[in-house]
Order: sequence, then structure tokens, then C-alpha cells
Amino acid sequence: MRVLIIIAAILTAPGLMGSGIQPSEARAERPGRASQCFLPQTVRNYRTDGDHAAYVKDLSGRVFLLQTNGCRGLIVSRSIAISPTTGGSACVGEPVSIATSGPSIRGENNSVCTARIMKRLTPSEVEALPRGVRP
Repeated sequence: MRVLIIIAAILTAPGLMGSGIQPSEARAERPGRASQCFLPQTVRNYRTDGDHAAYVKDLSGRVFLLQTNGCRGLIVSRSIAISPTTGGSACVGEPVSIATSGPSIRGENNSVCTARIMKRLTPSEVEALPRGVRP
């Protein structure tokens, strides 16, 4: 009887039965600190808006705005590497390092600069971005 009660509780748990949402996905969509962070190794695309801003998209499709005081080579970089200064996750309001790479023969566009993660954009804010800066 106890087994049947446990099975019934599992099958009727909200968000798990019939929705196709896995428990980890449900947690990721809840508002809070975790939804305002990303792991740098999950960045799958980025676009820049001059040498002062970068928009990065992670594997889950979330877009974050990173702002610099000017980062030489950011606008022409082929790739960037983001390193949080406080741990494994990069969270809104925290500083990160951005290493830019190429294009150049002698590395003149390669640099490392500091940026701050300003915000996580809503889907409507992402759609409102000009096509050239939307990741």
C-alpha cells in the first residue's frame, strides 16, 4: 500500500506529469539568483555592440548584457572567453574578465578586459535588439 501511495504522489506531482519538463528545467525557470547566472562554458553565441557591450547567449537560450569601459578588439573578435572573478558562475551585478581573440596576425586585437554583467534580458528585450547585436 505504501508503494502505491508513493507512486501516486510521483505521478501527480505538478510540473512532472505530462508537461515534458524535467525537474532541473523547472528549477531553472523559477525566479531567483540562479536564473540570473550562467556558466561561462555554456555560452554558445555572442554579439558585440561596439567595444563597450557584449550580449551572450547560453545553452538554455538566456541572453545577458555585459558592459565594459572599453575593450580593445571586442568588436572585431572571433571569439571571447569569459572568466568570473568570484567563482564558477557569472551572475548579474558581478564583474567578469573577457579575453578577446583575433582576427590578427600579431595578436594586436587580443586583449583581456573587465566587464560587469548588467542584466538578463527578457525575450521581448532580445527581440528589440538590432539584428546585428542579437546573439
